[in-house]
Amino acid sequence: MSAEETCFDKHGIPIERGDIVKVFHFVGARRKRHYMYKQCLGLSRYPSSPDGWQKVFFSHLNFCEIGDRSGPYHEEPGKVLADYEIVQSIKCDHESRPCCAQVSSRAKTPA
Repeated sequence: MSAEETCFDKHGIPIERGDIVKVFHFVGARRKRHYMYKQCLGLSRYPSSPDGWQKVFFSHLNFCEIGDRSGPYHEEPGKVLADYEIVQSIKCDHESRPCCAQVSSRAKTPA
């Protein structure tokens, strides 16, 4: 998968269709960090775009279709998403995927 077809998580790992990602949401009381979990739906054409914008769509895990008001949101392909981290993939191969050139080293964060 090329950089024009996907986004990358904070470690530079390409996010593929079906991956579950942990996304930073906000800092709450007592500095507790809150996260959301999303699923990558893959690259798709933006529904209301006449010129065929290609976006990487993420589901809120609520089974809405692309184009629904409360449905998936999108990101630009080729970007490194600093607040995203892959936590699970369908084939369990996300840690062995080649790293993005934009991220120099893959820092392991403690769980």
